[in-house]
Amino acid sequence: MQLRGSIVPRPLGVLVLGFAVVACSSVKVQTEYDQATNFKGYKTYAWILQPPGPEEAPAVRDPRIREAVIQGVDNALASKGLIKAGQGEPSDLLVAVHGFAVNRIDVRSYGYSYGPSPYGFYPTLATGGVDVHQYRDGTLMIDLVDAASKQMVWRGTATDSFEPGAEAKTIAKAVEKTLAEYPPKGK
Repeated sequence: MQLRGSIVPRPLGVLVLGFAVVACSSVKVQTEYDQATNFKGYKTYAWILQPPGPEEAPAVRDPRIREAVIQGVDNALASKGLIKAGQGEPSDLLVAVHGFAVNRIDVRSYGYSYGPSPYGFYPTLATGGVDVHQYRDGTLMIDLVDAASKQMVWRGTATDSFEPGAEAKTIAKAVEKTLAEYPPKGK
């Protein structure tokens, strides 16, 4: 996939919410990158930090989650040999994160339930059973932008469902699993 065009990254806070999406083992990761990019040439990175936008979920605004995302990405990139540029110093890559979550309620209705009947415990049609499950679908995106050209060269997306309140616990796993795909093999 060729990624071309100007990138206007959204707030880091968005990434936080997205990271919360990733719930350990069921995290699904997908990556895209510019085939023409020589990733071995990137040695330094800097953050594109912006306040969360109105389209982002409230969890994105949680300072604990934001810090966990930043720390997770910093650790993962350092393990890849990239050095974080100091404030105001030039860098090879710019990092932007985005995160989105949608609250979901899954309601399953059964036209029968087990209850007493004249013949013992058998399914009856008298009362239906209903199961209600609340969860959140979340997406985390990590964008890497070439600082010189301002073109996105790599994007990692992690998606998963998680229980409300579990955001902070799942961030490290999401970041780790997403950035395990960087740099692309052979690039």
